[in-house]
Amino acid sequence: MSLNLTKSLILAGLQCEKRLHLALHHPDEAQPVTSAAAITGQVVERHARLEFPDAVLIGRGLQDIDPFQQTARCMQDPAVHGLFEAAFSDDGISVFVDVLQRAGECWDLVEIKAGTRIQDRHIDDVAIQVRVLARAGVRLGRICLMHIDPDFIYTGKHDYAGLFVREDISDRVRRHLATTEADIVRLQAMVTRPEPVRHVGSHCRVPWVCEFTAYCSARDAAYPVSRLPNARAQLVSQLLAQGISDIREIPAGMLSSETHQRIRRITIDGKAEQLPGAANTLNALPFPRYYLDFECIQFAIPVWAGTRPYDQLPFQWSCHIEPAGQPLEHRAFLDASGSDPRRAFAESLVAVCGGEGPIIVYNQAFEKRIIRELAETFADLRAALLALNERIVDLLPIVKRNYYHPDMQGSWSIKHVLPCLVPGLRYADLGAVQEGTEAQQAYFDLISGNLDAGESERLRSDLLAYCELDTRAMVEIVGKLRQGAGRGKRC
Repeated sequence: MSLNLTKSLILAGLQCEKRLHLALHHPDEAQPVTSAAAITGQVVERHARLEFPDAVLIGRGLQDIDPFQQTARCMQDPAVHGLFEAAFSDDGISVFVDVLQRAGECWDLVEIKAGTRIQDRHIDDVAIQVRVLARAGVRLGRICLMHIDPDFIYTGKHDYAGLFVREDISDRVRRHLATTEADIVRLQAMVTRPEPVRHVGSHCRVPWVCEFTAYCSARDAAYPVSRLPNARAQLVSQLLAQGISDIREIPAGMLSSETHQRIRRITIDGKAEQLPGAANTLNALPFPRYYLDFECIQFAIPVWAGTRPYDQLPFQWSCHIEPAGQPLEHRAFLDASGSDPRRAFAESLVAVCGGEGPIIVYNQAFEKRIIRELAETFADLRAALLALNERIVDLLPIVKRNYYHPDMQGSWSIKHVLPCLVPGLRYADLGAVQEGTEAQQAYFDLISGNLDAGESERLRSDLLAYCELDTRAMVEIVGKLRQGAGRGKRC
């Protein structure tokens, strides 16, 4: 049996053989995956192509155009100095090269990446292409990876000179070719055999989120051992090798981590555990209390002057205010004008948080970092902003020490905690924005100017509702945990 592969499929197979097998044999089981990385990659590629003004774009996926034949014709034409998406196929494997540049009697290969450094998987990626091109008879010169310079600072006026760095990876790729050859032979044989056995784990998310996670999860253990937080790969492999795939099956005494022991015990018990420490800590907090959450955008290609690639740029906050003995208040900020929102964000944040009272966040590292960076950017607001950081109370470690439910599956993220503590409040009931990646994409769409008034208003409302739920969730979680004062509780 012969199955045609692409570079993307081979890379999927290197991540997980089962993913490749399912992509070829059960593609209907794939679920849509929101991939900010894919969208970012397309934007970066468009900008990178501007550095090759003479290159010809090969038609791909167009009716009546064979990209392989078009590539061959262009390479034979001495007037063509470069190609985008040059297409090659050999040994049942097809690849499309980001950039081929004529270099005398040879061709230089340039792979464009949206990241800021070379990674091992990039060498895998390029080595697959080189293997196919070599077998197709293409004489290659330099092999380069073109990526973003993380130290680039955008000065405005569409001046992106210096945004990209081009590194020669010829030696690394050529040294890797033997490994690539072995990988391809192995994967070509694997896809002709029955579906491989592979349990869910970190490989389902790294380096790419797998589109078959739902398929595999439905067929895996109810409480996979891979969900033990921060578990060493060696531990998970050891458990699976012994036929232990479910946390409830782990023998007593096999886990050394107190957190893992606790998760095992509660999962076996089947009920939530709520300890009194959370109530004691939270009831001691003075009023007014501010529940705060930020949303940020990261642009690979900077949009606003003075910013770098992938800077975390805040554009939205939500704040629930809980005064003593008075109704809960909600305030919000969202700047979707397309201008740099940071100054207005910082000023409004200082104003809404007042001068006293705890500021409750979920995972303080993020909010504190954003506030510090704003303080560094706006010297006149520095003291007021840094004063906010002194008042921050992190809800995450309080929850982690005192609450766990088996359905949290080893995670204390707010999206895992909320449905267990407050079943009636669900992110799934929101509109088009239900998680952080969707919030970034929604904001990008809002400031693009490509939406009509109705679409913009709907998306703006969805963004406001999403961020509001983040802070409302903290209010409700605190309310539930405060009920456990002075006693342990099984829910």
